[in-house]
Amino acid sequence: IQGTDRVMAHCVRHGVKKLILLSSANVYGPRPDNTQFLTEDAPLMGGERFSGIRDLVGVDMLGQSFFWKYPQIETVILRPVHIIGSVHNAPSNYLRLKRPWALAGYDPVVQVIHEDDVARAIEFALEPNVQGIFNVSGCEATPLSHLHRLAGCKPILLPHMVAGPVLNRLFGMRLTTFPAPELDHLRYVCMVDGQRAAETLGFEPRFDLAQTMEHLRLSRRLATL
Repeated sequence: IQGTDRVMAHCVRHGVKKLILLSSANVYGPRPDNTQFLTEDAPLMGGERFSGIRDLVGVDMLGQSFFWKYPQIETVILRPVHIIGSVHNAPSNYLRLKRPWALAGYDPVVQVIHEDDVARAIEFALEPNVQGIFNVSGCEATPLSHLHRLAGCKPILLPHMVAGPVLNRLFGMRLTTFPAPELDHLRYVCMVDGQRAAETLGFEPRFDLAQTMEHLRLSRRLATL
């Protein structure tokens, strides 16, 4: 948060005309009471159950404050869904696993986006006279179990009451990079409405779900060479 604040201060000091802040749809948080598709006006509840996301929520809110305080700078906040590809983030790392955990009785509908489409969204946001907050929704939404099949995974089904304490223990012993609050993404929906990005930025994803997951499988094979 302090680093982002310094960057913003430099933008003001040096007369920067455009600032693009890459946030995440995770700032809304996966919750049992989420509506089907969250708009940009939905409250940012991601840090309520997951302390690891609080800094990201703080950066997003800092960007919103900057937007109103310095209207002469075109500020754009992008909130993409789960980014998939060669990046080493939680969604890609999870779907690269041969035997990822899944929670018995839960199969939430999720949204993913090809990493190149995120880069394209940033390009669209660079256009003059574009500012505001935009969800970047990516591919068609699909159940988590379908993502497992497309990724070639064979998930291990565990009861949530067992998975949470075990993952906490493994994370504390540094035997996994997935903290227990991440399990909420395997239980609840957190889908966003990308209509504003389509109408204002003219952004539409170039890669469909099959192409995005094939890109993930390719990146996994290349990583083993």
